[in-house]
Amino acid sequence: MRVFAAAFRLQLTIFFHAIGRVSIVIALPFHVLIFMSITRHGGRMDLDQQAALAPALAGVWTMSLMLAGDIIDSDRWNGVLDVVLSAPASFFANLLGRCAAVGTLGLVCFAESWAFAMLFFDADLSFGHPGWFVAGLLATCLATAATSTVMATVFVLGRTALAFKNALNYPVYVLGGVFVPIAVLPGWSHPLSRMIFLSWSADLLRAAAGDAPMARPWLQLTAILLLGAATLGVGVWCAGVVLNRVRSTGRVMAA
Repeated sequence: MRVFAAAFRLQLTIFFHAIGRVSIVIALPFHVLIFMSITRHGGRMDLDQQAALAPALAGVWTMSLMLAGDIIDSDRWNGVLDVVLSAPASFFANLLGRCAAVGTLGLVCFAESWAFAMLFFDADLSFGHPGWFVAGLLATCLATAATSTVMATVFVLGRTALAFKNALNYPVYVLGGVFVPIAVLPGWSHPLSRMIFLSWSADLLRAAAGDAPMARPWLQLTAILLLGAATLGVGVWCAGVVLNRVRSTGRVMAA
């Protein structure tokens, strides 16, 4: 637990002291501007909540992906990764603590998106089901932390995480229902979408933000938590595989 807590504090410190890592937060209001302008131009003020939610979800995924890669890349190029891998403290606990900080920072995306939409567009973003919205938000942050942990663990074996980050960005935006509900996507993509926790998060948060009665919110919340737990289990397994590989080959990247 001490390793987890120390790693959590370390990642927060790194985030707020490096301008490059807060670029996601700086760019997010412009995404809100784009989506809100589109819906307002179409006279669809009833879509204000969805227009504010999409950039927030995109920001959560981008932050998760970028910071998970930065954890490994920065440690590698600063000569710290070898020490972390060989230290007696749990490598997985260290990664989980730092990725939990990444998941927590996702709350900033939602707060910023909502605040910008209300301040500059005078959007009415009241919540029809605030309890479910908060539950969905917290579950999304937990699943984000678990996903970041898996990605960071796998990134250890690569020379750089940049290629992975570029490849995983927009496919997840689309399949995860970040921009539009997955119901409007082709039928063949739905099974793939449901394997991504963001698709359940998007459905739950959109429904919770509206005034209409919610359909099966427990199913959506449970799906987010189960996918997060399954991903965390994969992270534990990956960490063991990575450590065994590194210790047997003496290399911290793939040949």
